[in-house]
Amino acid sequence: MFYTKYRPQTFNEIAKPNDVASALSNQVKADKVGHAYLFIGPRGTGKTTTARILAKALNCEKLDKNGDPCAKCDTCAAITTGNYLDLIEIDAASNRGIDDIRDLRDKIKLAPSNGKQKVYIIDEVHMLTTEAFNALLKTLEEPPSHANFILCTTEEHKVPDTIKSRCQVFKFKRASVPQLVEKLGNIAKAEKAKVKKEDLEKIAKASLGGFRDAETLLQQVVEGEMDVDSFIGISDKQEFIDFVEALNAKDSKEAIRVINKVYEDGIELHTWSLELLKYLRDLLFISANAYEGLIDVPEDVFVSMEEQASKLDSVEVVLMLEEFSKAANLIRSSSISQLPLEIAVVKLCNGGGLVLSTQGNPGGGTKPSTGGSGGPQKAKSKGPVKLNTSSSLTTQFEQIENAWTDVLKGVVVHNHGVQALLKATKPITLDGNALVLEVFYKFHKERLETPKNRKIVELVLSEIFGEDISLDCHLSDERPAPRTKNESGELTDMNIKVSSDIGSGDSLLDVFDGSLPL
Repeated sequence: MFYTKYRPQTFNEIAKPNDVASALSNQVKADKVGHAYLFIGPRGTGKTTTARILAKALNCEKLDKNGDPCAKCDTCAAITTGNYLDLIEIDAASNRGIDDIRDLRDKIKLAPSNGKQKVYIIDEVHMLTTEAFNALLKTLEEPPSHANFILCTTEEHKVPDTIKSRCQVFKFKRASVPQLVEKLGNIAKAEKAKVKKEDLEKIAKASLGGFRDAETLLQQVVEGEMDVDSFIGISDKQEFIDFVEALNAKDSKEAIRVINKVYEDGIELHTWSLELLKYLRDLLFISANAYEGLIDVPEDVFVSMEEQASKLDSVEVVLMLEEFSKAANLIRSSSISQLPLEIAVVKLCNGGGLVLSTQGNPGGGTKPSTGGSGGPQKAKSKGPVKLNTSSSLTTQFEQIENAWTDVLKGVVVHNHGVQALLKATKPITLDGNALVLEVFYKFHKERLETPKNRKIVELVLSEIFGEDISLDCHLSDERPAPRTKNESGELTDMNIKVSSDIGSGDSLLDVFDGSLPL
């Protein structure tokens, strides 16, 4: 395999810049190597390779002046081939119990067989049991002078703080595209293979900053003579960036073209849609400024995603997630596999994913009655209308009052729970461009004011009255009189109506917009 054949054997061979390699070689040079290290980073970014190079540096017979192992002496050669007795590599995924760690503690007391130091590399250390971690603590804190520990993990949050505090922690970053292209170019040259630079860049982007993945993909191209586009399109984040860009521009034609190109390229659409959901999830974290420790992409991809997120708000990304999540569930049961994705695109490009459909039409659903035929019309008011001089709206409050039943019918298409909440309110006036609702319970006010629920109500108002009317909820000091004999204690008529009007198709999380009252 290319990733073993071309694995770096010295600090100098590690792709630069690399802060970890520089720091470790400086420690070796100054003879100030720590007794325990914790290497953290995504898979394929060089944690185990760097650990082996450090083991070489601690035992090399001909260490150079910069703290780099020679990679030629008997010790270095034995470590390279995996035959060095004093380098003990443990896979914590398979040896995760307390008995395994007790065995390690017993053997660590023995002096090195050949070299200067015994080096223990524990890979996937986060897989150890709680008991095993506790057994390791004392050894990490006061190991014998002839022993060094290097713990490696892809999941930092699963490593106890007590372990971290006893180690020098180094974080490995994903490789940049230029770093990967340079490494892949050198391998292709050594293999006497002709691979276009643009193909190397595609492989580098598809590998998401992992050297091992990039080298494996290159081997498929070189030895399997495969076309790069035939097997890496699914992992290319640029494709998702372009797709979401088309959605944001309401360019349904381009977005549908992307979907059909994916289909024609032979990529399984359900898998592609799951990758799209992962991308949108990352985009949501960025748009909400909550991405720290949650997003794992190369720096250049992150910059593009950050730029894209600046054009969107969290609500828009949530709508995309909702629509494509539904589509992903329908793909395998659809006679036309790309159709659910295409429908999601059309919905998102025509009303932000909240498209009202007409009962009896092909789209199904229910559309608010507007007092006439041939499309949305403004509600007719009864009696004289007083103009609200502070508003730019042509719609008057009396019109909204008269058409309130239509509003409720329109809202129920999207969420029964929101309709139930509206039934428990009372329209009282127009304040500027905002419809003011009197709300009698704090919880109802909080639910209606969530971005998702507010967007539903405001969209329906816009559909019926042809203008952008915002929502403003005012909490009343009064409480409506109970209208049911079954009420007792603090349970009121409003609480009963909200619960009784929830449709069978709505989950509690849908009704409460993803959270529950405290």
